[in-house]
Amino acid sequence: METKKTTMDQQPSDTGGSAPRQLILCADGGGSKVCVVIRSDDGVEVRGTAGPCNVQSVGYALAAQSILLATYRALSLLPRSYLPNEFTIPSLSLPLTPAFTSPPKAPSTRSHLDLLSHPVAHHLAVSSNPGSPLPSRPTTPSPARPPMLPNLNLPIFRYAWLGLAGISCEADGTAFGAVAANALGMSEDRVKVTNDVNFLAAPALDWPEVDHVVAVVAGTGTVGRTIRVASPSSGASASGTDAEGKHRGLPLEDVAVSRGWGYLLCDEGSAFWMGRLAIRSLLALADRYASTSIYTSSTPPYLPLHRDLLNYFGTSDPLDLITITSLTGPGNQGLDAGEATSRRNALIAGAARVVFRWAFPDDVAAAPTANGGIPTPPGSADGQPEQELDQPQIDGDGDLLSKDDENGSHEEALRLAKHSVAPLIELTTSLLGDGSVVRPSRTALALGGGLMMSKGYRSLLLEGLKKDGIDFGKVVVVKDAAGEGARGLSRVEFGGK
Repeated sequence: METKKTTMDQQPSDTGGSAPRQLILCADGGGSKVCVVIRSDDGVEVRGTAGPCNVQSVGYALAAQSILLATYRALSLLPRSYLPNEFTIPSLSLPLTPAFTSPPKAPSTRSHLDLLSHPVAHHLAVSSNPGSPLPSRPTTPSPARPPMLPNLNLPIFRYAWLGLAGISCEADGTAFGAVAANALGMSEDRVKVTNDVNFLAAPALDWPEVDHVVAVVAGTGTVGRTIRVASPSSGASASGTDAEGKHRGLPLEDVAVSRGWGYLLCDEGSAFWMGRLAIRSLLALADRYASTSIYTSSTPPYLPLHRDLLNYFGTSDPLDLITITSLTGPGNQGLDAGEATSRRNALIAGAARVVFRWAFPDDVAAAPTANGGIPTPPGSADGQPEQELDQPQIDGDGDLLSKDDENGSHEEALRLAKHSVAPLIELTTSLLGDGSVVRPSRTALALGGGLMMSKGYRSLLLEGLKKDGIDFGKVVVVKDAAGEGARGLSRVEFGGK
């Protein structure tokens, strides 16, 4: 099926008098944002984005509002003839949450160091066991507030697939599915709610040689799934009903899960984890400078990598990192705990960009103006050019950096990346079980999330798997998870390619 994409700059023209088209919706929601893709039965595709949508960290109410905002933004791009005359799109001028501003510097609680300071890590999120009959609940639910956007006033979608961070088991999907179905004006049997990692299996609907997909996401957080792929013939009838008269969904079935427990209990290998490791590197060096009296050896140098990290966090005083990475600073005024946690985590995750620029300069040279999909820090814009490492490096005094400084920063950043990727290798291996059911030769490894867009980081993962003797039948990088999900769902619902 041909895709006819539309954007804010190029809207499709109306074809007055025609009946409304059949539509499907896919929403890819993570800790930083949600992207909604809407596809029609004639191949028109529109998109909308909104804020954080991890159901465990922001709560059901705010997650549903983010999905609604992204949905309305996408629907506003469709020609009016594609929608029923009675359908209304509300004003989208109001934000869902207060604008983020960088927290001001906090007073230091110990003598100022020329360098760095001490870590604080407050963790909140928790997820249920995938086998649990009870849904996991947001640990810090948003307080009651009037909805800022109304639910859809008409059922306009044939089917909706929501892939959301924080969905850890079927009970989670059922619980939030009721909320999402109400918001979207749909019956619950036409709304499929899974973890966001499941979108990575959508391309496998066209791979008859693949029985399973090991899907691994390393974005703001980390999660993995093993997904069984039904035969294409079974998908052809998936738009019908099952024995109980319920609408059938995609021919994809979760058979194994690894991690996705939230940043308190896991998320190793994610952008948040990488940002946390970077902060710890800064603070460990600060401790070293504060402890010179017990050493006779020279103190390790303060690297450009460390200076770049401090610049990223908007401070020259490393002690400010204690407040910036906590939930108690003035930058969190006006936010409930769930919103503050989500914004804090995205800010920490954004520091992975700084580490990757030093660890993988070839990635920067290949795409000097791309952010590589790494989570966008709150208050910044996607796609802004980053400093290129192949340009002359200059310190704060305007002097060119020495080769030793550059090499030292590269080595430290690469050390952090290798430290970060090791748990991802373990996660991926665990999703194969003992190899008797999920055979690597007939299994595709599908990689998604911002960190997997880095060729350097991805190579560390694949090299680690190769050393363990694991050779997948196919390896794919899914750059557009919501788009792949929408295309897969449209093939099931509308037929064709």
